[in-house]
Amino acid sequence: MIPALPEYADWFVLLCVAVAGAVGYGWWRRTQRQESDDAESWDKFNDFMAFMEKGKRKAARGGFTLVEMLVATTLAILLIGAVAVMFGKVAEGITDSRSMLESAERLRLAETRLQMDLAGITATVNPPLKPEKNEGYFEYIEGPVGVVAGAYPVAVNIDNGGQPDLTVGDIDDILMFTMRTTGKPFVGRSASTGTIESNYAEVAWFVRGRTLYRRVLLVAPSAPLLVPVGESFYGTNDISVRLRGGILIANNLGNLTMRENRFAHPMDIFPFDVRRWGQLRLPTLRECSQPSWIVGQLPPAAPPNPATTDLWTNDSTQRVAGDYLGSGTRVSDDVILTNVIGFDVKVFDPGRGEYVNLGNAGAGRFAASSAFAVGRDEGIVMPNVYDTWSTHYEVVGAPGLIILHGSVGRSVDGFDLDKTPTIDENLDGDPTNDGNGVVDDDEELLTSPPYRSPVRGIQVKIRVFEPDSRQVREVTVIQDFLP
Repeated sequence: MIPALPEYADWFVLLCVAVAGAVGYGWWRRTQRQESDDAESWDKFNDFMAFMEKGKRKAARGGFTLVEMLVATTLAILLIGAVAVMFGKVAEGITDSRSMLESAERLRLAETRLQMDLAGITATVNPPLKPEKNEGYFEYIEGPVGVVAGAYPVAVNIDNGGQPDLTVGDIDDILMFTMRTTGKPFVGRSASTGTIESNYAEVAWFVRGRTLYRRVLLVAPSAPLLVPVGESFYGTNDISVRLRGGILIANNLGNLTMRENRFAHPMDIFPFDVRRWGQLRLPTLRECSQPSWIVGQLPPAAPPNPATTDLWTNDSTQRVAGDYLGSGTRVSDDVILTNVIGFDVKVFDPGRGEYVNLGNAGAGRFAASSAFAVGRDEGIVMPNVYDTWSTHYEVVGAPGLIILHGSVGRSVDGFDLDKTPTIDENLDGDPTNDGNGVVDDDEELLTSPPYRSPVRGIQVKIRVFEPDSRQVREVTVIQDFLP
């Protein structure tokens, strides 16, 4: 956008004054000469020398004096300077306009990509799901800092004395799900075959620092798996896998219904809570591609938890870096957008008729008071997480349950009321478990999804800033999950 003329009013007035002064001065000088010449013309000297002298003076009137030359030179310099400044401002405006257009285009591409991803979700968003149905999963985490209203709690402006930065939105939410593509198949790396294709993928969207990441792992259960010597699995493969007994196994959609098999879900302890990564949110591909990284690597015992962060400054120490856990060879393959200051996910609550944060303080399906303990007889909770869950926790012991509870009543039949090692009372067909006469109803389940209600729709707002123009842009993506 070319700046308007009022920005150059001072230069324009100065130029007009200088030109008017020069014209006036020149007119005055010529008037004085003309009056002098007219007086001399009335002289009575008719001799030849007087005539020649008069001719010389008349000839001299056609030149410029030194003062006139200096004035003209000064005006020319002022004019050139004004034009140069004006063109500089115009060029700066064009550069800013180009930067804004490029930023808007990148934001539009991210919006389109997210819309396509959400439209391709494979799971029925109505928990719990049965792994044998091979639907995959959907999971939304309201970030580790908790539910926010307005500015992100730790976002500040260090140039304004550390005051809260109200331009920053909620940036700590995470979206993870399985999806199918309706167009060209996903293409990823494979150490065995070079590249691999699949119509299904496990996808994660999250923000680290001010960078929006989109991690894609192909669901290819028959893919050959190979880890080259001196490399990490994710440095050379883009395949969704799980580690069991030291062996890598490629996941199918049914495997991914189970939380312990998903990307970055720590499998050492139920309920395999991804929030243990803290403000790292999830490991980046740059971190996962370093040679020392292993599949199933656990979060650090004390993940970073900065008290404040400035997302506008170029001082990288003000943010959690994308290589906090180390740097590998794949630096930006999962980067989808930079200069992000908002990634806010909300679900539609039909009782309130609006999109809300999980764990909000109000009433409704997704308020804090509506959440269930995921380990019901143990009181294990997972607040502010929506997950399509899995029914298999009621049937068999899952990895992590044994570690959590030891061998008594946990190694064979999962959670168990009376701690016997062979019988899960809540699936034994006994209608007297909860005294209501109904066989194996929801109240008899030993585990529960964090929220039992289906999700009818989701809203995601992405907010970015453009460094040169300092402008903020935001897009909103809405996806219905109606059957």
